[in-house]
Amino acid sequence: MRNIRPLMGIILAVLFLALCFSPQARLILTLPENQKLVVGESNQIALELPDALQKYIQMQVVGQSSSVFAAPADPPVAVNPHANGYEIVALKPGRADVAVKILGYIPVKSMAVEAIAPRRVVVGGHSIGVMLQSRGIMVVGFAPVVDENGEKVYPARDKGMQIGDLILEVDGQKVNSENDLARLIDEHRDQEMVLTVQRREEIFEVPVAGFYCPETHRYRIGLYVRDGVVGVGTLTFWDPQTHEYAALGHIIIDADTRQGIKVMSGKVVSASIQTIKPAAPGRPGEKIGVFDSEGQLNGNITKNTPFGIFGRIDQEITNPLQPYTVEVGYAHQVKKGKAQIYTVINGNDIEAFDIIIEKVYPERQNGKGMVIRVTDPRLLNVTGGIVQGMSGSPIIQNNRIVGAVTHVFLNDPQRGYGVFMDNMLSETSISSINSSRVSTKD
Repeated sequence: MRNIRPLMGIILAVLFLALCFSPQARLILTLPENQKLVVGESNQIALELPDALQKYIQMQVVGQSSSVFAAPADPPVAVNPHANGYEIVALKPGRADVAVKILGYIPVKSMAVEAIAPRRVVVGGHSIGVMLQSRGIMVVGFAPVVDENGEKVYPARDKGMQIGDLILEVDGQKVNSENDLARLIDEHRDQEMVLTVQRREEIFEVPVAGFYCPETHRYRIGLYVRDGVVGVGTLTFWDPQTHEYAALGHIIIDADTRQGIKVMSGKVVSASIQTIKPAAPGRPGEKIGVFDSEGQLNGNITKNTPFGIFGRIDQEITNPLQPYTVEVGYAHQVKKGKAQIYTVINGNDIEAFDIIIEKVYPERQNGKGMVIRVTDPRLLNVTGGIVQGMSGSPIIQNNRIVGAVTHVFLNDPQRGYGVFMDNMLSETSISSINSSRVSTKD
């Protein structure tokens, strides 16, 4: 026995060194630390080791993360031997750790595998009017107040106010609009008032007094402010189980401060596209539309995030191009190659247009996981490529909705970025949609 132990140690050491310096070992070590699979989906991992080594290498489920979906004795994934390697199969929603080991004992690589329930949604493409009311009043610039002596003064700026600050209250009274702020300043006249201000995550107070402006016959504190935005965008998807929707694919920012707008309230309604201002290199294009509050879409806005706006639309949404719900495709399922986008370029008519997904970056979590190129001759003729108002247009590949258009390349409007559905779904409530074919019609 004493002679066997040193021999086994030598064998293991030689085996370990052989593995470390082989291309196959480098392949094992570069396996992703996190994998995502839809239930029913499998991933074949080819180890391609020599037969003499293959029998010493094992891949197995070694444990599973805490999950409300799966009991410890019933792992959500299975690992099965496969030609030249192993196959990981997603069995049920949950998380598990899968390890590659030598002789079943020495760990070489560990992976966290997440099995996701299939999800189906109603595909968008509808044009929407967006009306977003900010929380508080945003400072977007400074305007001098010329007093009765002809001197320029900046009351709020001189007290430390900055562009991008949010004015939440005046002497404890909430302000929700530019008119609210103007009225309260007038009421205080030249008496000092206390502004409750938010700057990023910090909330503080600023004492300031108004100055009388002979030109406007009002008291002012020297600020340009804005209380919301209005624009046209595109619906990405609607969930028939939760009635949640997603649109735009990116955050709404203030045009002057370039900061995201904090939502107090907001609405989305149907919009009809009247004309298109085509894009050209260095010149962004634009959809121009009118709002229709009596149309198919009428919902609220509860979130304004880096991955789009979100809220609830209670009435049923339909898409003539896809009368049934469509399976969601996740980042790991997106491939370079042909795809389509759904969008409106005339009236309310949703149309499908050809694109190419040129690059895929599954690890990106910034809303720019895909680079896309518009190839459809008709869309290029009408719009010149990607234009403002097209943000949120769903991207369809292999009969799955895989993401949405988000940004255009200013100097090459035929190309732009897309966001993954993974990112957009992360902003919605958890909803496992039955993978069967479900009609949205009665």
